[in-house]
Amino acid sequence: MAFLDNSGDIILDAVLTTVGRKRMAEGNFRITKYAFGDDEIDYGNFILNTGSAYQDLTVLTTPILEATTATGTGVQNALLSLSRTDLLYIPTLKVNEVVKNGNAAFTTSSVYYFATNTETYDKLVTFHSGSKYVLQNKALAGAKIMIESGLDGAGADGLLGTNSNRNQYIVNNNLQDSKITVYVDNRFIGGVLGPDQSSVFANQQPDGQEHVRFTLQKGDAGGSAMSLNNYSAYTCNGVINRVTYVSNGSALKVSAINGPRGTATALNFVADQELTSIAAGARSAKFDMFGTIDSVLFGDGLKFDYIDMVAYVVGNASSAQLQMPIRIIRYAGT
Repeated sequence: MAFLDNSGDIILDAVLTTVGRKRMAEGNFRITKYAFGDDEIDYGNFILNTGSAYQDLTVLTTPILEATTATGTGVQNALLSLSRTDLLYIPTLKVNEVVKNGNAAFTTSSVYYFATNTETYDKLVTFHSGSKYVLQNKALAGAKIMIESGLDGAGADGLLGTNSNRNQYIVNNNLQDSKITVYVDNRFIGGVLGPDQSSVFANQQPDGQEHVRFTLQKGDAGGSAMSLNNYSAYTCNGVINRVTYVSNGSALKVSAINGPRGTATALNFVADQELTSIAAGARSAKFDMFGTIDSVLFGDGLKFDYIDMVAYVVGNASSAQLQMPIRIIRYAGT
């Protein structure tokens, strides 16, 4: 693995996978689809409002990794192609950590802690002095990762989060994510929990008070994610996001989206059974093979085994994407 010098002419670095080489040898190799992504681009290097022809030079000359044949390497931030030319905004997915009473899960050191058994859950809740920092294996209640789709930032441009704006800019443009696909590593996760259709994500009018209730059920298994080794897909519901604009600004105390809102969802996971043993039981070899064992994470002498994993979330209508770092953790003793 190496970087390509991108400072001169445009470079096209393409390699064939094992399947591609086989098909070329058979004489039936044919490119039918392709996709562009910008995984390696830092748009913070774009120099705004200078009027200079070189304001994007740093972005254009950023070194990029050479192509790889690894089948587990895919485009994580694909560029979206839309046939319409009149769209001013496209939806984004954003984690919600502002809900107070709806059990929104919070990260710790930028990761979500996912306890594989009750013993581990109790230890982590005690350390963190609260349950909002810990996801519990198979739990239908308690902390959940809450995610919203919508036109974040549009509110700052004067496009308020009203029902009429949601209909005009999201629903009527077929950009409302009524379904969300979640990709997880099937070596460690055996299922994904998402909301049923009775769930509610809203604020009350006219006072803007929070009205959030998620009832979880197991998401539908949807096969494998072809570009990611060992990943499987689960489809979960997106509940209509009925948080609407209130003049006192209280909508942003319920919603993480500043602008018209599409849907909301809440997620939890089901751990692979092999990872759920208590400290007195047998430790799964997966912790040693793919993660870290007997780690004193919090300075209190307690040891934990853990595996770090990234879960990927994609809106089925908007194609908006989100990555979530998950720490799958088991209490291992003292």
